Amino acid sequence: MAIVGGRAYTPQQIRDAENEAMTVCAIPESRLIATAASAVTAEICGRFPGAETKGLRAAVLVGRGNNGADGWMTATGLLRHGWSVDVIRTSEAGGSAGCSEAYETFLEEAEKSSGNSYSAATLSDAVAWDSYDVIVDAVFGIGLNREVSGEVASAFSEINAKRGRAYVVSVDVPSGIDALTGAVLGAAVRADCTVTFSAKKTGLVLYPGRDYAGTCVVADAGIPARCFREEGYAVLETAPILPKRARDGHKGIFGKILIIAGSATGPGACILAAKACYRSGAGIVKAVAPEVVLPELLRFAPETVFCGRKRYVSRIAEEQAGYDVRLIGPGLGTDAEASELLTSVLGGSDDTVTVFDADALNLLAKLLSDGTPEQRIRQLAAMLPKRSILTPHPAELSRLLGVTVGEVSAKRLDFAKLWISLCDIVLVMKDACTIVAGDGKLVFNATGNDGMGTAGSGDVLAGIASALANFALRGTATPAECAAFAVALHGTAGDIAASEIGRVSLTAGDIIRYLPRALGAPSAIEKGTDD
Repeated sequence: MAIVGGRAYTPQQIRDAENEAMTVCAIPESRLIATAASAVTAEICGRFPGAETKGLRAAVLVGRGNNGADGWMTATGLLRHGWSVDVIRTSEAGGSAGCSEAYETFLEEAEKSSGNSYSAATLSDAVAWDSYDVIVDAVFGIGLNREVSGEVASAFSEINAKRGRAYVVSVDVPSGIDALTGAVLGAAVRADCTVTFSAKKTGLVLYPGRDYAGTCVVADAGIPARCFREEGYAVLETAPILPKRARDGHKGIFGKILIIAGSATGPGACILAAKACYRSGAGIVKAVAPEVVLPELLRFAPETVFCGRKRYVSRIAEEQAGYDVRLIGPGLGTDAEASELLTSVLGGSDDTVTVFDADALNLLAKLLSDGTPEQRIRQLAAMLPKRSILTPHPAELSRLLGVTVGEVSAKRLDFAKLWISLCDIVLVMKDACTIVAGDGKLVFNATGNDGMGTAGSGDVLAGIASALANFALRGTATPAECAAFAVALHGTAGDIAASEIGRVSLTAGDIIRYLPRALGAPSAIEKGTDD
């Protein structure tokens, strides 16, 4: 199997590559700035052709650093293409050497401009933002590490209010967005399009930065590939390409999955997980659940083998025998019986892959002693079978780490890096941009949509992850890779479903219905079946 997608880099990795290009490859900084600005100009002119005849107007908001230099050079390029350009500075004169040089270049071009209007003002002057066809944001680049406030923050608010009237293009990253974490630093520009250079920054993959960026266009800034000494983070952009199935294969080699899930109040979770397992290629699925779940299982997932909880507890070794992957948690509950079921899995073999989801995660959290996130991660590493995959949403992860949900959201990258430094257990940090931590590295997910924020979506992911975990046992992939593939497949199915029926109406069952399409086969809906 292979991850299908691109890569994201941290701001520091980008800066290191830029320095390598200038010092080792002897590429002048001015050339890098000119190349970057040309890409922004080309993007704008490609979207708005015929500036000379249409009288198109652009406002370019520039800062004092090299992002501002990109802005001045973009303004120069727009003048050359017939635009009327107003450049608005966030402050009076001054700035980086690159910015000053780009400013001089703009003035030279403006003097020989063939009738196109131009001006250079500051934010202290009144700016009629709604009089422009395009607003270019070139204030802060990847180095911003402070809160945006005052006059600049007010300007960002005004620009955001004019979105829809004017097309907003951000240079490299939307100003005000932390290029590492995607956080809003006080105030930020909401762009229709962000032209980012060389590669996506992690802050353009993570939310809310990804939302503020609008359509993200990756442009060549003239930095040779060899200048990137680190490979960055893999970004999942579509479903994985799965290995071809053996023509003479049978259910025994396609994955035998044991699901311990469901309760009297949550029978649907067990059914969704089982159906997702089968739709993702599992050969046989056995559900361990209360007897009350059986009628619903027979109705909606009759292919599933059933084992009552009481029978399972009395014959654990016998019922687990031969099953490659175990999934525990969806709709399980957190009572004494559920705790006993969790204990049966914790004492199981390391030869299988075990997926812990939902209530199983909450039960695990109760077993941990108070301590720092580092201490609690170490406890989990000692407690869990070696081939384990955990799939918490932010609230579940906060319980595991002993921190608040707010801390989880604010420090996702920090916690992900801490995790891979301390243990080999795979962590799937579910969120709008899910991060998979395992094999000593992080993988970011760019598939999926807000329609998937619906009850049961996590149960479907757990089922998909359990089915694909079979590849880890066949030597085709590691558990971490299987988890990443599952996240990408889940998100792709959700995206196809949303394109067909809309995000508002999407349900967890729709994700399952479109799994065949995500895997490259006709969907159940196309075949006219009610899945």
